[in-house]
Amino acid sequence: MQKRDARRDYGSTWKSRLAESRARAAGNGPRLSPEQIADLRLQIATLDVTSPPDTALLWSGRDILTGVPLDEAAPDGSKWWDKLSCREAELFSALAIACRLEDTPAGEFLTALQLNYRDDDPLFNMAKDLWGTLSHRFAGAAAGRVEIICEGAFENSVFRSVELDTLLANALVSAINGLDRRHFPSNADDAFRLLRRWDVERSRRYAAFIEADPDSTPHERAAAIDDFREIQLWYEQDFFDDLGPGRTLPDLPDQVLAAADLTEGAGAWKYSSPWREFIQQQGAMPQEGGR
Repeated sequence: MQKRDARRDYGSTWKSRLAESRARAAGNGPRLSPEQIADLRLQIATLDVTSPPDTALLWSGRDILTGVPLDEAAPDGSKWWDKLSCREAELFSALAIACRLEDTPAGEFLTALQLNYRDDDPLFNMAKDLWGTLSHRFAGAAAGRVEIICEGAFENSVFRSVELDTLLANALVSAINGLDRRHFPSNADDAFRLLRRWDVERSRRYAAFIEADPDSTPHERAAAIDDFREIQLWYEQDFFDDLGPGRTLPDLPDQVLAAADLTEGAGAWKYSSPWREFIQQQGAMPQEGGR
């Protein structure tokens, strides 16, 4: 067996991710009549979007532009954006430590319809609106601790234009990425900047936690450090103008720096047994070329 780290490729090869992106870009969604669209809107407004308490997971970003053409017959055309946030969210879902919109009855219903349209197709905006409606409802129904994967999330993304505002207005949310909700500004842009900076601190703390744990494995320690560095690199890329001399990161507010990561005490997120067992198992797999 060859060793592969599913934490890094999210359980799918780049070829399979490219194939999925090409299928979406081909825009082969079903043709829908006005009556069918109206019926879909009614269903989307009522289908269940609830997640169990402390499990809601929202994702956006980690889009990496490649030099690979989406259309093999048009090498000078649009290039493939490899979208990795959704893959990371799939991994958390597969480990049963998070619930995505796609895991709810409403999300499963809309996913199964495969409403993939080219962006110049009138049905493209219809499909986008349907997902926007479900995203708003999902964020509004979340309760307890909420997890967000949002490195590199675009300003016009559904997360930043719909979900984050909804989360901030949701009184049932107790923490976002382990940080008590009272620390977050009500303004979505300010909250996003704080969330991203907190994520760097949070990952640093987790790496220190793993390093100090006598039961951690070498692979687990290496993975935690690798994740911390990646989170920091995303921050530096997205907030380059905020960096100080020597690319120093801006300081966190004192009350945030002193705050606990509420997922640590709860044994959730990457502190959970399923996540740690998964990483340890990845490290136990034979090296490439091994017997």
